[in-house]
Amino acid sequence: MTAPPVPRERRQGGNLAGLEAITLDLSLCANPYGPAPRAREAIRALDFGELVRPPYDAADRFLTAYAEDLGVDPGQLTPGRGVTEFITLTSLILAATKPTRGRRAVAVITPEYSGTVAAFDYADLIAPPPGAPPSAKAREALVHRAMETHQVVILSNPSNPEGLYIKARKLLSIAVGHPTSLLIVDESYIAFQHDATTLAGADVDNLVVWQSIGKTYGLVGLRAGIMWTRHEQLTKEIRKYVPTWPLTLPTTVASVAALADTAWRDDTLRRISTDTYLAEILLGQLFGASRVSGTVHFRFVRLAAPAPIAEQLEKQGIAVRTFDGGIPGHPSGIRVLAPTSPDQRDRLSDAVNSCPAGLLPR
Repeated sequence: MTAPPVPRERRQGGNLAGLEAITLDLSLCANPYGPAPRAREAIRALDFGELVRPPYDAADRFLTAYAEDLGVDPGQLTPGRGVTEFITLTSLILAATKPTRGRRAVAVITPEYSGTVAAFDYADLIAPPPGAPPSAKAREALVHRAMETHQVVILSNPSNPEGLYIKARKLLSIAVGHPTSLLIVDESYIAFQHDATTLAGADVDNLVVWQSIGKTYGLVGLRAGIMWTRHEQLTKEIRKYVPTWPLTLPTTVASVAALADTAWRDDTLRRISTDTYLAEILLGQLFGASRVSGTVHFRFVRLAAPAPIAEQLEKQGIAVRTFDGGIPGHPSGIRVLAPTSPDQRDRLSDAVNSCPAGLLPR
């Protein structure tokens, strides 16, 4: 029996199940030039005889390489199966948090990744005022207010799905100003922000950073990530649930090789910066510049009725990520990964311009 197709508004990026003849997938949010070449080579060279034994030192090798890349102490890193594992484990641990001294327990700044909103279904969703244009400054103000009223505040930075970035020094200032509140930051897209600085390594105890290998190096399928923090209690609680061998040997081999491929990483990030600049101009011309937001490798287009446009694009072989506004923490619109060539940009432009005029915003 074949499972029914996932409704468009609940389909994750890169999930093309139920779609036919898609030849240009702009719904994913990983490095479109990946996987990293050194990771490919490492997998091809893997001695599969090593898989007979448990991956005894795999996680340590991964953490050493990741810590060197971040410039932090490996002892402050915890390995996990992507950021998703830390979202899941942290949500389980924080579910028992009780309001205290007039402050509520957990807040999630929205718009936010659907997986985070689902995992923290008991949290307060802190949303911008209705109709307010998306901006990093407005998002920063939400974080500041939430830190005043809640014991734990969670956000993605750059944000998902809108791609807005709050400068690290501003978030650090907020954390320092509220030492009794814990700030958790998902930095899955940090590498795609050209002027970004990770918060990992900051000299504060009330800060947690989640990152993964997948988005930057085009290796989402590996499921490898880290949690950085100086918060001893949360580290202790998370590590209770991390299995003895949290990462497989193939995952570790490919991840360590990718982290060493810095020349490829830096080159593709420069190319993506140009790709995205051109995509923003195109999307602004097609939909209206005021509807387009983001500062990373994708752009979010706010649309009151995104599904008909997405359907028209799919009919022409182009997949984008659709948000209908019906899921908590999600605005209504489409998220578009930057096309990587003139031909792809022309295809997107032609596809949108061929939509019936009544479907396009006025």
